[in-house]
Amino acid sequence: MKLLKSSIAAFSLFVLAGFAMAETVVVNPYGKYLEGEDVEVEMAQFAGKNADGLYDVLLKMRGAAAFNAGIDGKTIKYRAVHGGSGVDYQLNGKTRMMMRQNNGASIFQVFLDGRTISVNEVKARSQEVRPLHLLTASTEAAK
Repeated sequence: MKLLKSSIAAFSLFVLAGFAMAETVVVNPYGKYLEGEDVEVEMAQFAGKNADGLYDVLLKMRGAAAFNAGIDGKTIKYRAVHGGSGVDYQLNGKTRMMMRQNNGASIFQVFLDGRTISVNEVKARSQEVRPLHLLTASTEAAK
């Protein structure tokens, strides 16, 4: 009887471990926090590449410029497409943010309310970004 109980316990642990290993990572656990004039941006990158071989992103923008554009506080998924020396992040074919490489550095600009706004990463605040929270917020908004 003890052997049977031990076998059942071991099998249960094996099954639970299998489920844990089968979990798929949807978003990169490391986000970015960017800020510029009248706007703050939280960014989470999806873990898998899209058809263009790039990583789509979730963006949550706040501030006066985001408010005027009608997206203040909303988490929205943007498709990554090749653009110039970097990546354009688009929704319905319209670019909301772009990233360009310049001498090894990433340069970001957002397009809000008819304006082009340069945004820069704030590394200390990037550690506070919670990509899974952004994923949950975007999923709930889509319902």
